[in-house]
Amino acid sequence: MVERAFFWFWNRYRPAEGWLAFWLLVGAVSCLVAAVLAVNWVPEDNVVLVAGLMGLLFGIVLAKRPLSSRAAWAFIILYGLLVPWLWLGHFWPSFARLAAGWEPTRQFWLQQGGLLLDRIGGWVRAATSGGRSEETIVFALGLGWGVWFLAAFAGWQTFRRRRPIPVVGGLGLALALNVYFGGAGLGWAAIFVAVMAALTAVLNYADLEHQWRVHQVDFSPEIRLDLVLAATGIALTLLAAAFLLPAIRLSAIAHAFASQPAVEQAEERLEEVFAGVNSRRLDPAVAASGGVLPRSYLLGNAPELSETIVMLASVTTRNDTGDFVPASPDLLRGAHWRGLTYDIYTGRGWAVSEERQERLPAQTAVSLPPLAAQVTFRQQIEWVYDQRVTRYALGTPILFDHDVVLFWRGLTDFSRAQGEPTTYEVVSRLPRPTPAALRETAVSDVPPAILARYTALPPTVPQRVHNLAQEVAGSLPTAYDQARALERFLRQYPYSLAVPLPPAAADPVDFFLFELQKGYCDYYASAMVVMARSLGLPARLAVGFLAQPPDENGRQIVYQINGHSWAEVYFAGYGWVAFEPTAPFASPHETDLEATDLANLEAEFGLLEESLPPLPPPPEKRPFFTRAMWAWLFLIGLGVGLGGWTWWRKRQQRNQPAIVRVYERLLVYARRLSLPTSPHLTPTELAAIWLASLEKWAQTPWLKARVHQIRPGIETLVEQFTYYQYSQHKTGQTAVIRQTWQTIRRPLWLLWLARKLLK
Repeated sequence: MVERAFFWFWNRYRPAEGWLAFWLLVGAVSCLVAAVLAVNWVPEDNVVLVAGLMGLLFGIVLAKRPLSSRAAWAFIILYGLLVPWLWLGHFWPSFARLAAGWEPTRQFWLQQGGLLLDRIGGWVRAATSGGRSEETIVFALGLGWGVWFLAAFAGWQTFRRRRPIPVVGGLGLALALNVYFGGAGLGWAAIFVAVMAALTAVLNYADLEHQWRVHQVDFSPEIRLDLVLAATGIALTLLAAAFLLPAIRLSAIAHAFASQPAVEQAEERLEEVFAGVNSRRLDPAVAASGGVLPRSYLLGNAPELSETIVMLASVTTRNDTGDFVPASPDLLRGAHWRGLTYDIYTGRGWAVSEERQERLPAQTAVSLPPLAAQVTFRQQIEWVYDQRVTRYALGTPILFDHDVVLFWRGLTDFSRAQGEPTTYEVVSRLPRPTPAALRETAVSDVPPAILARYTALPPTVPQRVHNLAQEVAGSLPTAYDQARALERFLRQYPYSLAVPLPPAAADPVDFFLFELQKGYCDYYASAMVVMARSLGLPARLAVGFLAQPPDENGRQIVYQINGHSWAEVYFAGYGWVAFEPTAPFASPHETDLEATDLANLEAEFGLLEESLPPLPPPPEKRPFFTRAMWAWLFLIGLGVGLGGWTWWRKRQQRNQPAIVRVYERLLVYARRLSLPTSPHLTPTELAAIWLASLEKWAQTPWLKARVHQIRPGIETLVEQFTYYQYSQHKTGQTAVIRQTWQTIRRPLWLLWLARKLLK
């Protein structure tokens, strides 16, 4: 059936040029795809595989359809623009999301589309404003579109025009550019030349054969085989020549071209806007595996860190009249000196996605979207530890007194800032909305790009982490209540610096929640961000330092031991709001510092806390040996015991002569057949009784044939055993004994089976 279906398909869809031409063209396009993937231009370069194969098939199918060239190329261009866009935007929802209905699917498409447009918009802004960008999505789109159109053109020219020379030119030029700019080897180009040589010969013959049939010229089908063999020989010759002959050095020509001033300027600008292309950057998962958590350096040297001063800072805040006055301790409660945020959770740690860079002159406001309930701070900072360029601020910086470089994800998602001076001044804003205001926000109002970027989780996160997030906060009505429940739940875990790093194959969050159940801030913050994302809340990990109480001079002294990580959740209209899940440190949500009447707010908040459902305790720590592990240990021990016993028995048997072992097996079968094995009878007497009993029991021709089959063998074995047992010469014919036993063993087993069934 399968064979018939295969040949039906083979003959039904066989192109007039033959399947060989089809597969040679697939090989030629595959050479280009493999060469591009070998360079590893960008992390999203797998789009060329989809674009190449789909573009080729699309071009071939349209070439075979009765369509005009304009109509066919209209379809090719339309789908060529669409397919790489859909692939790179990850617009394919899961089956669970599709099953949930139209609205969740629509929200998913909006988020993915918003993220894709935000990434493209960030790159366009960097390219048009003279900035630098590590964003790779635009280059990946270009790769996808270019490979699609080259592959579709190859299919069209081959199967509509039967002109492979333009195909050689298009694909060959792309391969040459890939080799020149990507620094790849010539291996795939050499294979491409050989494949195209064979394809040219096959197409030329197909064209001749078509003309012969049209003009009714008689020809022998054997010509095709001769042509294929000749083309294969030519292709192999070209392939061998490409690898064996010295390579033509074009370095002088390339250097002369690249040294032109216009070319140099264009290359420098392209390197700026495509800074993330072929930059040999580590994959985020690999980068994070080196230091699983941002502060893994803390382990083992906390006493030294507690004595190392890193930063001196003075903080003032703007009052109602617009003047800056010293910030009160209550206003700084739960505040953090933020230096960097992480957006990619890899399942092994944290990494940072591609960013664009923007140079900002001194005293120029940072272009940020307007947000409500913001407190403005002015900080004078002296960094005393090293020559670090990271700019720290309370919240999000909006003004610097010196030139800085801003880092953005997309268009408006500020990431971090860098500058040169070790003493600087920065103005920043920190959101301090009331709990009531945050409860009125909706996750659906969050910008789609923020939702898509900051709710992503790898599929490797264990299911029990998602289940725990649902148990803790899944039933609460608002995003703020869910975030607060996660924060309060995690603060039940004991704080400790004396903890090991997670095992290499373990998820750090799962390890912290269920196995370690103690840790420092990186574990708490990572757990809250992952659990919040599991609930659909946009969350990220922020790192920096804890704000310290000012001394009598109003100056904060920040030590290296104050290095800290915390969680931030995005609320529509208010931006990134900090949460403090780490047990020993104050949460900014325990009091609301923006309320005019603090006492009323505390009463309102206390009422709210009492009305919330009780938090579940941390999950029970799994014992080292669970029931499943005990079961596996028992099975393993049983297997080892049985294996050892079997090995010991076989070793004992190997020390016995072959006739003794075979006679013991014969006694076993006699017991199975309910035949006597009395030690008072001689082997010869036992054999006679066995055969007589079996002949009397065997009533069918088949059974009688089995008894007659074993009679000579049993008599031979009994004779050999009697000779060994009662003779002075302990020798026997081992080969005869083994061969005889192999002859009667199967009939004995069949007789035993028949006896069991006929009982």
